[in-house]
Amino acid sequence: MIVRQLSMPLDSHKLVGLSSAQRTIVIARLANVLMAAAGVVTEESRDDEQ
Repeated sequence: MIVRQLSMPLDSHKLVGLSSAQRTIVIARLANVLMAAAGVVTEESRDDEQ
């Protein structure tokens, strides 16, 4: 099995103007989107189903 890792620059010009709190939210939401795309079930998605 070949494992590939995606490298994403998170210091792009669009993120430079964000506060630390805003940047944390953006990165967390991106992580959730990527996990959902990979089929990972999170606590949040379990709560939404109930």
